[in-house]
Amino acid sequence: MELIMVIITLGILAAMALPRFGNITPSAADANAKAIAGALGVAAANYNTNCSVGVGSCTALTCASALALMSGITIADYTLGGSPAAGCTIKHASGSTTYTSAPILP
Repeated sequence: MELIMVIITLGILAAMALPRFGNITPSAADANAKAIAGALGVAAANYNTNCSVGVGSCTALTCASALALMSGITIADYTLGGSPAAGCTIKHASGSTTYTSAPILP
């Protein structure tokens, strides 16, 4: 009987916790897009620095290729725009705000 009560309690706790790990909320999506917009400029600067010293194959960056430099980012979750010279715009599919990165050209 005690084991059944423990299993029921764990089931109730799991049912309460699962919605928290479901879809991303709009405010979390906006915060994610803002963080990625900031990191985009840093990733591009690192890439451009490596190219200037001859490390790796260097091609001109686009907004999509700069976003692909960051690991763990699913490009399909974001709407990209802007230009490498003026800065890339990024918006998460679940968010409501568009953010602009620093220019990604050297």
